[in-house]
Amino acid sequence: MSFLTPLFLVGLAGLAIPVVIHLIQRERKNVVQFPSLMFLSKIPYQSVQRRRIRHWLLLLLRLGALALIVLAFARPFLRRADAAAGAAGAREVVILVDRSYSMGYGDHWQRALGAARDAINGLRPSDRGSVVFFATGTEVALRSTADQGRLLAALTGVEPSAAATHYGPALKLAGSILSESALPRREAVLVSDFQRAGWRGAEGLRLPDGATLTPVDLGGGDQPNAAVTPVSLERSVFSNQERVAVTAGVLNHGASPLDRVDVTLEVDGRAIQTKQVRVEGHGSASTTFDPLTLASPNTRTSIRLGRDALERDNLFHFVVSPGRPVRVILAQRAGSRDANLYLARALAVGDAPRFEVVAKDAETITSEDLQNAAVVILNDVQVTGGAADRFGRFAQRGGGLLVVAGQRGTWPQEHAPLLGTLPAEAVDRSSGPPARLVALEYGHSIFDPFRAPRSGDFSTARFYGYRAGTTARDGTVLARFDDGAPALVEKRVGAGRVLVWLSSLDLVWNDLAVKPVFLPFVHQMARHLAAYREAAPWLTIGDVLDPAAVGPASRNGAPRAIVSPSGQRLPLDGEGPDVVELDEQGFYELRGLQAGAEPAMIVAANVDLKESDLSPIPPADVVAAATGRAGGAVAATAAAPPSAAAQEAAQRVWWYLLFAGLVLLSAETVLASRSRL
Repeated sequence: MSFLTPLFLVGLAGLAIPVVIHLIQRERKNVVQFPSLMFLSKIPYQSVQRRRIRHWLLLLLRLGALALIVLAFARPFLRRADAAAGAAGAREVVILVDRSYSMGYGDHWQRALGAARDAINGLRPSDRGSVVFFATGTEVALRSTADQGRLLAALTGVEPSAAATHYGPALKLAGSILSESALPRREAVLVSDFQRAGWRGAEGLRLPDGATLTPVDLGGGDQPNAAVTPVSLERSVFSNQERVAVTAGVLNHGASPLDRVDVTLEVDGRAIQTKQVRVEGHGSASTTFDPLTLASPNTRTSIRLGRDALERDNLFHFVVSPGRPVRVILAQRAGSRDANLYLARALAVGDAPRFEVVAKDAETITSEDLQNAAVVILNDVQVTGGAADRFGRFAQRGGGLLVVAGQRGTWPQEHAPLLGTLPAEAVDRSSGPPARLVALEYGHSIFDPFRAPRSGDFSTARFYGYRAGTTARDGTVLARFDDGAPALVEKRVGAGRVLVWLSSLDLVWNDLAVKPVFLPFVHQMARHLAAYREAAPWLTIGDVLDPAAVGPASRNGAPRAIVSPSGQRLPLDGEGPDVVELDEQGFYELRGLQAGAEPAMIVAANVDLKESDLSPIPPADVVAAATGRAGGAVAATAAAPPSAAAQEAAQRVWWYLLFAGLVLLSAETVLASRSRL
C-alpha cells in the first residue's frame, strides 16, 4: 500500500493521548480533621490504580478512530499492475456543443446532437464526461460524471438559441474543467459549424498541457443563405399625418445569384405588401415599400424573406411610433416679432425631432403654458422677477431654458443663481478684428455632431458684439470667444438644464445665423435642453434592456414587468432584475403587473447578422490555437502510466477510512457516557 500524502502519518503519534488519559486515575480524598500529627509517621502515598488500564474496549475504540482518521488524511491506495492498466485509459471528456442560431441551418442541429451522443456512447466506465452548450455565452448542462444516462438526458429538448457564436468562453470553460481533473487523459470535443465570424483569434486561451481537442465540423463548402438587413426609415408628413417609408435590404452570402426573392412588410402580424428582388452572388439588394401612416404608438413591424435553410435571419423586427414633438415656447419682446425670425425658421424645419413652436411675449407666459412645454427660449428679452421665478420652477421640474443675452436682454440680480453666468456689459468688437468662437467642448452632446472633419466649422462665424460674463462655480463653459470670455455656459438646475448664450441669434451682433452650422446648432441645443432621446426601433440579441431608459412607468404608478416574446413575465418591482438581457428574437413588452394592461413600451430584438455569414474557419486553426499543435485528435499520453493521484482518485479508499473512523467515534461516545468516563 502507498500513500498520496504520507506526512499525515506523523499524526499516529497522537495515539499516545488515549493511553495517557486511561492511565490517569481520578481519586477522591476524604479530609479528616485530626488534632495533631506529631505522633504519626510519614508514609509515601502510592496508587496501584494509576499503573493499570481498566477499560480496554474504550481505549481500543479511541485508538482505532484516531488511527483510521489519520490514515484517511494520508490518502492510501494500492499500487497494482492490473489497477494501473485499467486506469491508464481513464479520460476526462468535455463535449462542447455549438448552440448558436446558425446551427439551425438545414440538418446541422440534428447532426450536432448525433455527434454529441456518439461522444457520450464512446465513454468507458472509468471515463467521466461533461456536456457544455455555448453560443455567445456558455451553459454547463452536466459536469464531470460517469453516468452516461444523465449525459444523454442533458441533450434532450435543447434547441438552437438566438445568439451568435463565440468560441473563446467555451474553450476557456473546457480548459477549466480539464485542469481540475485528476484523470490521466483529458480531452475536449468541439461540435460546431466553425464559423469564421465566431473566432476572434487565440484570445489567450489554451487547454492544459497534454489535453487534446477533437473538432466535429458540421459545416461544408459554399452554403447559400439570404438574410434581411436592418431597415432604414424615412419620415414625412402628409395631410397633417406622419408617414414612414420603410426600405429593406437583402444580403446573399452564397456564390449563386438569388432570383425573385420575396420580401414582405408585416404590420402587427399582417402582411401589408410583398416585393421581389434579385440578389447577385455575395451581393445585396434593397427595396422600398409604400409609406405607412402612423396612427398609434408602438406599431410592431417586421420584414420577412421567403423560406430558406436558415430561418432565423429571414426575419427582422422593428417598432415604429409617431414622432414625439418637442414643445418649444419662443419668448420675444413685445412688438418685436422679427427678432425671432432665424430661430423660428430653424426650429420649423426640424424633423428629428419635430419642434412645435409657440411664440409669446415673455410677460404673458403663464405657469399653465410652462406645464406643457419642454423648452423655453428667452430671445433677448427683459425678464422680471416674477417671470424669472416661474422659469426657475420650470427648470427645477426638468424643463430646459435657453437665455439669449443680446443687446436688450436682462436678468434680475436676485435670481442670478439660476444661471451659469450673469450677463454683464456689452463688448464691442466692431472696430477691430471680429471675435471668433474657440475652445468648443466637442465631448458635449451639443457639439458632438461637429466633431468629425467637414461636419461644420464654427470658426467662420464673425462676432461683432457679445456680453461679458463671469462663470459661476457650478457653471460649465461649453464655448468661448477668442479673448477667453465665455460664449455658451450650462448649469444643471434641479432636474433641468439652463443654457446662456452671450450673443445674439440673429444678424445684429454676428453672422452665425447665415452659416451652415446655425441650423444643426440650434437643433442640438433644443434637443439637449429637452433631454430628447429617440427610442431605438430595434435592439440586438445580447443587448441589455433598461426599462428606466426606454419607457415610463405604467399608469397610476403601478409596478412594471417585462414580457418576453415567449410569454415569460419578469417583474420589475424590486424583487426581479433591474435590467434584462435580450436572449429571444421578437418583441419584448413593458407592461403593468395588472392583467390586461396595455404595454407602455415595446422593444424589438433581432439576431446578430454576423452569424448569418456561414463562411467557415479551418478547424485545424482552432485546434492549433487551443492545444499548441495541429490535429489534436489523438492524445500523446494514451499509453502513459497513471499517476499516483489518478490511482488514488479512482480507488477513494480515504472515504471509507474516514467513515469508519467516525463510526468508531460515535460508538466511543455512547460507551463513555454509559461508563461515565
